[in-house]
Amino acid sequence: MGEVGFHLAQELSRAKHAVTVVDPDPIKIKRIGEALDVQTYCGDGTHPHVLDEADASSMDLFIAVSDCDRVNLLSCLLARRMGSRQAIVRVKDKGPYKNYRSLLRRNLLFDRLLSLEDLAAGEIAKIVRRNQAVAVEEFLDGRVTLRVVPIREGSPMPGKPLKDIKLPRNVLIVAVGKEKEGTMIPGGDHQFAVGDRLYVLGTPADVEQFEAWVGHHKGRTRRAVIYGESGVALRAAQYLEDHGVKITLLCENRKRSEEFSEKLRNTTVLLIEGPAPEIFLEERVPDADCFVGASEIDEKNLLSCQIARKLGCERTVALVSRPAYTDLYQEIGITRAVSPRLLCSDAIMNLVHAGRLELLALFGQGAAKVCAGVVQTRSKYVGKKLKDIPIPHGVRFGVIRRTLPDGGEELLIAKGEDELRVGDHVILFLLSKAERKVVEILGLG
Repeated sequence: MGEVGFHLAQELSRAKHAVTVVDPDPIKIKRIGEALDVQTYCGDGTHPHVLDEADASSMDLFIAVSDCDRVNLLSCLLARRMGSRQAIVRVKDKGPYKNYRSLLRRNLLFDRLLSLEDLAAGEIAKIVRRNQAVAVEEFLDGRVTLRVVPIREGSPMPGKPLKDIKLPRNVLIVAVGKEKEGTMIPGGDHQFAVGDRLYVLGTPADVEQFEAWVGHHKGRTRRAVIYGESGVALRAAQYLEDHGVKITLLCENRKRSEEFSEKLRNTTVLLIEGPAPEIFLEERVPDADCFVGASEIDEKNLLSCQIARKLGCERTVALVSRPAYTDLYQEIGITRAVSPRLLCSDAIMNLVHAGRLELLALFGQGAAKVCAGVVQTRSKYVGKKLKDIPIPHGVRFGVIRRTLPDGGEELLIAKGEDELRVGDHVILFLLSKAERKVVEILGLG
C-alpha cells in the first residue's frame, strides 16, 4: 500500500467507516495495523482466496489503489464478481484505456477509473487558467468546462433577459451569482446586471467564444511555462492547449522532448540542460502568467519554482510526489503545490461521502454544487423529454453522457428536447436544498 491507500484508510477510519486493508507486504500491514483503527489482511489482492478471507463479498465499496494498474484492475474484477457493491480503480494514466473505456467498464465492473496523472494535470490546468475573479472546473476528462464569468461594465449582457440571448450551441448559463441574493437558477425572464457572476457550462471552445462575447477577455494571450518531462507535464500542456493558452515546455530529456513535440500541436517544446536563471531569462519565464515545475523529481520542481519566482514570475506551481511536502512548499513562497496522491485520495473521499449523487464541485461555500448521477431503470421519467420533467426550482441539467450500442459515447449539452434514458450519466448544477428531488428523478431512491 502506498501513500494514497494509507491516507484513504486513515480518512475513512476517522469518518467511522469499517475499513479492511489488504497488502502483500507484512511490514506495511504491521505499520498500518499499529497506526490506524482498521482491519488488516496480509496477502495478494489478485488472489481470490485473499479477497474471500478479507470478506470482499460483503463490501459496500472496494477501492484498488496499489501502484500497479494490472493489480488494481484484476482485483477490482474479482471483488465485484465476489459481491462487492461498488468499485473504484486507480491507474497512473488513462491514456492507454481511452478508447476502451466502455468496454472496460462493462467487463471489469468498476464504477470509477481515477488517474493520478489526469487529476494532477487537470488541477494544474485549472490553476494556470484561474485568476482571482474566475473559477474553473473541468469534467469528463476536460471535454466539459464550467467557468464563473463576471459581467463587467461595457458587456452586452446587462438589461437583457436570458430568453433573448443567443448562446453558442454547446453552452448553458446554469446559474447566476448575485452579491446580495446569493446563487440562483435563472429563468427565461431573468435580466442580467453588472456585477453578476455567470456560471457557464459547455464545451471548452464554445465557453471561450461566449466569454469573448461577454467581454471577459482582455485581449492578451495567456502564457505559461512548464518545466519537466513527466506525464503530468504533457497532459497539463494538452489541457491548456485546448483553452488557447500559449505554452513553452522545457525538457531535459531529448527523447521525451521529441515525443512531446509530436503530441502537442501549439506548444513550443525546448530541450534545455537544466533549471538555471540564464535559461529561464532567455525563455522569458518572468513574463509568464504562471510557471509550473512538473518534472518527476520533487527537488527539481522546488528549485525551478524558486528560480522563476526570484526572476519575477508571480505565480508558481510545483508538482509534489510526497504529500507531506505540500504545506512546506507553500510556506516558502510557491503559490500552489499539487500532489497527485492527495488529489486521488480526496477524489475518492468525495465519492464515498457523496451518497447517491457524486459531488464534482462546490460553489458559494456549499450553497451550490455540481453533481453527477446515473439514470436508473426505476426512474419514472425514463423516456421523458427534459422539458416535460417537473424539474424542481434550483436544479439545472447540464450534460448527458450516453453509451451507444456500438460501445462508443455520445456527449450532449442538455436541452429541453433531450430524453432521459436508462444508464445515462448526467451532470447537474443544483442548489444544495434541491438535491433530494434530483435523487428521485434519477430513480436513485
